[in-house]
Amino acid sequence: MPRRSPYVGTLALAAVVLGTFVARAEDGLRPHAFRHADPGDVDYYALVLSWSPTHCLIEGHERGDYQCDPDRHGDFVLHGLWPQYALGWPEDCYHGERPWVPSDVLQEMEGIMPDKEVAIHEYKTHGTCTYLSPSNYFAKARKAYEQVTIPAPLDDPATQQFLSPEKIESEFQAANDWLQPDMIAVTCRRGNLFDVRICFSTELEPQPCGVNIN
Repeated sequence: MPRRSPYVGTLALAAVVLGTFVARAEDGLRPHAFRHADPGDVDYYALVLSWSPTHCLIEGHERGDYQCDPDRHGDFVLHGLWPQYALGWPEDCYHGERPWVPSDVLQEMEGIMPDKEVAIHEYKTHGTCTYLSPSNYFAKARKAYEQVTIPAPLDDPATQQFLSPEKIESEFQAANDWLQPDMIAVTCRRGNLFDVRICFSTELEPQPCGVNIN
């Protein structure tokens, strides 16, 4: 499928994806989730920056998500820090009762993550696979998030633009001189930018993404 220049509207920064996330390993296996895997033994992290206008356009407005409140003027927000294997990724690495995220930890993420429900979901699904406490997991997620500068041309969800996935990636690289092409990927839904994913080592050093991301 050829790439086309996508539309960035007042509600959604558009980018027609061409299978950016239809990743395949060289041996023909497709990456998949490993549910209730042993926590901590992961290869790298994917920092996921969600584009609020697309989330709100697709489902958030209908659900009345706080993230989509018109007074917030949201653009990129921290969706999560996802542990990854070289092939596949772990999910829900806990047994028995769901993990508890203290209210003071949730308060510390206000203004960075969309809302406390997203934060709780992210720790349950992804944070439990890092072997980190909720406090340490969100501190690490915040640290990774603060390493990334959002490009000024993309920091305005109300401006109409036509941008290809390559252009979005190049804007991030221009704003972050440490960011190499193999460390970032763009994914889209319904022709709109959905999120940007940037890869880090478990020590939060920038590193190339694996087949799960590219």
